[in-house]
Amino acid sequence: MAVGTLGSGPHFDVTEYSASPKGSFDSNKMAFLDAWQAMCGFNGNATLIVPTGTFQVAPLIFAGPCKPGQHKLKFLGTLVAPSDWDKEHEAWIEFRELNDIVIEGGGVLDGQGANAWSQKKKNMPISVHFMNVNKGRITNLSIKDSKGFHIAIHQSDNVVIRAITITAPFDSPNTDGIHISGSSHVRITGLTIGTGDDCVSIGPGSYNITVANVHCGPGHGISIGSLGKYQDEDNVAHIKVKNCTIAGTTNGLRIKTWPGLTASEAFNITFENIKLDNVSRPIIIDQDYCPNNQCNPNEPSRVKLYDIIFKHIQGTSNTQDAVTLKCSKLVPCRDVRLIDINLKPLFSSLVHSIDSFCSNVLGLALGLQKPNPCLQH
Repeated sequence: MAVGTLGSGPHFDVTEYSASPKGSFDSNKMAFLDAWQAMCGFNGNATLIVPTGTFQVAPLIFAGPCKPGQHKLKFLGTLVAPSDWDKEHEAWIEFRELNDIVIEGGGVLDGQGANAWSQKKKNMPISVHFMNVNKGRITNLSIKDSKGFHIAIHQSDNVVIRAITITAPFDSPNTDGIHISGSSHVRITGLTIGTGDDCVSIGPGSYNITVANVHCGPGHGISIGSLGKYQDEDNVAHIKVKNCTIAGTTNGLRIKTWPGLTASEAFNITFENIKLDNVSRPIIIDQDYCPNNQCNPNEPSRVKLYDIIFKHIQGTSNTQDAVTLKCSKLVPCRDVRLIDINLKPLFSSLVHSIDSFCSNVLGLALGLQKPNPCLQH
């Protein structure tokens, strides 16, 4: 039943459908889905409300299509996921086949990932998954301790992620802050992300992606990839990462592709106005990416990288390899530009000097260059 109005249509409070802080995971799940079906069936703008309090909720799929109008979920309270790993579900909270969806409210989504991390299994559930969403927005939430990725955007278009805090321990495996694949026109802005993996990872089939004003750390930095692992991967293009701060991470700005396997392209990628503090490998292109020896390192990568800019990058490196551009001998990187790079050894580290390392890369260095560049014209 609809109860009250918020000025943008009726709102549907989950407690009116028997959700309760004292409820079980499954009973709250049914209440949430009942409220969702009522809202989804409303013709016009409407809002689903989760009030203050802590609600245990089993995996949810908020599926469309819904009646025309903007559908908003306002999380004011805390949602808690089951602590056990659920291999039957790809995600804890999934939004699919939807148009014009907003998730907001200032609440907390707690993925309770600690038990799952200790199992060291792959493909752990994503906390928030957008699948086939057109025009979506996630804003003003805290998401913590996901079992797998915290937010994943797949096969979606026109998505904004803004003013989100994402946290997990630095040693939590595969807990990317945000992963994007097969999607276009995604804007990520004003986030604080600290996890055990990439703060932001941009995978195959991603076009027109902007990452701006993100504070990243701890974690593995901001990454394009990994690319080239699966057959028939789509290209990646028109990516801009700007005005970000990366601190205490194992990588800074990274592009990573697998040896051998499949051919694709990644191009028109710009990293601009980035501050790095106490970062290992601040600038890195790694076309021999092969974690856990899962590939044949003797086969060169088949992913073509070109039109890549690192511009106005400054900060400190805690390793000697401040700039590493390790490209494929089969398809060398082309048109890589380093513009005003100012990196220094971290004062408190054992590193007294920093270097650049390049292989199979063609490009140009302009302006200030610390360390000395190694690009070939």
